[in-house]
Amino acid sequence: MEFEVTRSMWAILRAVQPTLPADQSHVTWGADLRLPIQKVTWFESLLFANLLSLQQGLTRCYYTNAACTVPLDSTNYTSGPYYCNWDANGYRLPTEGEREYFCRAGTTSPYWIDEPNYSLSTCYYCPPNPQLAALNTADWTCGNSGSRTQPVGYRLANPWNLSDVHGNVAEWCWDWYGDYPAGDQIDYPGPDTGTIRTIRGGSWYQPSGAARSAYRCYYQPDGRCYDVGFRLVRNAP
Repeated sequence: MEFEVTRSMWAILRAVQPTLPADQSHVTWGADLRLPIQKVTWFESLLFANLLSLQQGLTRCYYTNAACTVPLDSTNYTSGPYYCNWDANGYRLPTEGEREYFCRAGTTSPYWIDEPNYSLSTCYYCPPNPQLAALNTADWTCGNSGSRTQPVGYRLANPWNLSDVHGNVAEWCWDWYGDYPAGDQIDYPGPDTGTIRTIRGGSWYQPSGAARSAYRCYYQPDGRCYDVGFRLVRNAP
């Protein structure tokens, strides 16, 4: 998705798929429908993905059995277990590797945009920082966000035309949080087990250092945090 899932997108889908739970976003940190949804659980992001796939006539990605014959829906989305049909053409969360890949958009620097003043001394505090002039055209973090979410798409998009990959809300990934495996990996879906899920991208609440392309974070899958949302992906045709 070009943008993080917004409160408007959630409302539109819920109007036609009423089993989607109500938007729990806290209005203190963003009441406008153009803002990314926040306080959404990992479980709810999977349900949203399946309902959006169903609404658009696509094959759902998420199931509660390994044979992928029992779709995840409003009756089972909080109880699991959770399996992904990686060959389905519907919507899903990105893996952690996919999230870093599309955030970088072919770049190898700390952010997709070149920020010559990036350092440990400039990127880990929250007062407005004019030294990070280049980065501030592309991110929403605690130094420039006004202590709240911001409408999607108001910062420069990366070379693949994806907006808000640095900040605004941090984004859920599919993976359990754990150590990276040794050696090169292709299409790695994360550890087989775990207790917390990976989050990427940094947020309006965090310093710019937490929005780096490689920065990792985590949260309980049932947790509701005022700076965590998501965006979805689909397999390329």
